[in-house]
Amino acid sequence: MLGQDPQSLNCTNHYVKIYRLNYYTTDCESNKIIACGVKVFRRDQSFRWDFFMGLLTLNCIYNLCYLTLHNSCLKQKSYLTDINFCSMKVKNLLWASYLLMTVFSCGGSIPEEIQDIYESLPEEVGYNEHVQPILSDRCFTCHGPDANTRKSGLRLDNYENATSPLPSKNGTAIVPGNPSKSLAIMRLFSEDPDMIMPPPENNLTLNSREKALIYKWIDQGAEYEGHWAFQNVTNPSIPESTDDFSAYNSIDSFIMVKLNQEEMKQSSEASKEQLLRRVTMDLTGLPPTLEEIENYLTDDSEDAYEKVVDRLLSSKGYAERMAMEWMDVSRYADSHGLHADGARFMWPWRDWVIDAFIKNMPYDEFVTWQLAGDLIPEATFDQKLATAFNRNHSMTAEGGAIDEEFRLNYVYDRTETFATAFLGLTVGCARCHDHKFDPISQKEFYQMAAFFNNVKELGMTGDDGNYGPMLPIISEEAQIHASSLYAIIDDYDSEINSQEKLEEVKSSISQLPPPVSIDKRIAYTGLDRIKDYVVDGYPSVKGASNDNEVVEGKNNTALIFTGEYDEVYFHKVKCLETHEPFSGAMWINTTKRDSSKTQTLMGTSGEKNNFWRGWDFYLDEENRVNLRLIHSLPHNYIHARTEDSIHIDEWAHVAFSYDGSSKARGIQLYINGKKKEKLIEFDQLYRSIHPVTVATHLIEKEKPIRIAKSYRNYTGEGG
Repeated sequence: MLGQDPQSLNCTNHYVKIYRLNYYTTDCESNKIIACGVKVFRRDQSFRWDFFMGLLTLNCIYNLCYLTLHNSCLKQKSYLTDINFCSMKVKNLLWASYLLMTVFSCGGSIPEEIQDIYESLPEEVGYNEHVQPILSDRCFTCHGPDANTRKSGLRLDNYENATSPLPSKNGTAIVPGNPSKSLAIMRLFSEDPDMIMPPPENNLTLNSREKALIYKWIDQGAEYEGHWAFQNVTNPSIPESTDDFSAYNSIDSFIMVKLNQEEMKQSSEASKEQLLRRVTMDLTGLPPTLEEIENYLTDDSEDAYEKVVDRLLSSKGYAERMAMEWMDVSRYADSHGLHADGARFMWPWRDWVIDAFIKNMPYDEFVTWQLAGDLIPEATFDQKLATAFNRNHSMTAEGGAIDEEFRLNYVYDRTETFATAFLGLTVGCARCHDHKFDPISQKEFYQMAAFFNNVKELGMTGDDGNYGPMLPIISEEAQIHASSLYAIIDDYDSEINSQEKLEEVKSSISQLPPPVSIDKRIAYTGLDRIKDYVVDGYPSVKGASNDNEVVEGKNNTALIFTGEYDEVYFHKVKCLETHEPFSGAMWINTTKRDSSKTQTLMGTSGEKNNFWRGWDFYLDEENRVNLRLIHSLPHNYIHARTEDSIHIDEWAHVAFSYDGSSKARGIQLYINGKKKEKLIEFDQLYRSIHPVTVATHLIEKEKPIRIAKSYRNYTGEGG
């Protein structure tokens, strides 16, 4: 070792190697280190490659392996910056080193590691095709779009940043046209674990071919390209075929180039049997039949092969083969995919996709219908059916699921599928942070997700069956008949709602005889007492327990419902249907108003595994009176509620009536004998509300009316 005693530099026991490409500087109090009679460190000056390579040559000649330095600031390592040689003892060596240095730094000879591979590389190395996949996989985590994980202020995903001097002033990562002056090349080819990139602790490496591709790309000018998914499709120039290659079309010319790169020769021409098998398998996924083979072998016309291709392209087998690829992208399945993986029925959408390929539907229509066919003015049945693409995602029926959590998972699934299928992007990473590899920010992900967050759906579904929104599917003949019936109904509605008709009806009513009081109650109890599970002595009215507390009521005594099993059942009661008018009423006194809970008054509506089918009368989270008639949630039901709410700790008489019209306007709601203004929450009921059994979905012969508790059983559905 030459130079001053390290102790005189106020340094402590640390080491700095001068070996291969390893040069570090430290910030000592004097900001100087004297070594080998040379003043070598000044952090505030610019990096000089020529002096750096000169010192490297000096190192190689004299095999100076270690310089022990005691430095209290070793953590502030950086590359050797400007080298100011002051000692006369090494001046002659400096000039010799500088001359030898030009061999390394001028012209940029190809590193030995990649010399054998270099000639086999493509003539033109492209960023998107060759370089970006390497950088994305090995470098972008620390030097990519995500500012939160970016290190050293270096971005390699855009030209401006990658080709600008580093914030540390130690040089430039990529110098277009000059790989030998590019810090990225120096770090990629380093053999020292403290210098090599990616760092050894990342467990990522580049093979020699990948290094060669980056080297040649920089040597050719390091031209960046926009993300391939955002580039316009252009016609490439067609390579010229050589004499030793038979090109029958322009595609063959590109195959020729690839074969030459791989040092492979063109195969001999296939036999007619081989050719028929290949094209049939490619276009239909199935081998040709014996009859098809015989027909092709006996066809000696010049366009025999073209006729085979035309026949296959017009076949249903081709449409099914193409549909298979699209269904994979669209995550198609006839089961829910989560929890019990219950059955569902998405095959009508699958058949629509096959039909689209059979008809050779234009791609813009194919895309538009599937993304937003239901938003097209006067959308057809097929346009609505196509949008099932958006709901091929998995669904859960797990009883403890958090409904909103899974509903949002479905939104994110639609967003990610849209990006993959139509944008050529994987955006799922941006759910949690800015994308580390593609130009998508977290904000942009949620902006895009907003388009798919307008579906009226549930996060938790049942085990088996389809869950809304759903589209009724009927035959073409039935559709025509239904349309004529709807037209007749609309005409009657218009006639009934006309002012002239209303006056006529009022006049007729005024001439009717006085009404006769007829008791048409199908169920009644005073809820005054309970004994041996029987309420008020009515054998058909039973409680789930005998533990209900009896207190003073409005007109007599009353029962309190607070326990887990305090509910009461009306047995032997007819299951009501959508076309049947009915009404209900009761006196209630509640002490609760909970923004996260509802209070069931009475009803027959079920739970997730029977579509919640039936009807329910309840107080919502603000104690407003609600009535729903449900075929299936969340898409096939009617729902109305009052604008006024029930006061706590006061007796109130609440009632409802329904006119059998299957319309929300046919619901009337009452508080203390007065009809209240109602707000229609949903108005689409077109099928039965007759309850069905859990799982098997068979018609219930009897479904007791339940008082003070719903039939919901699971936390995920508010049970």
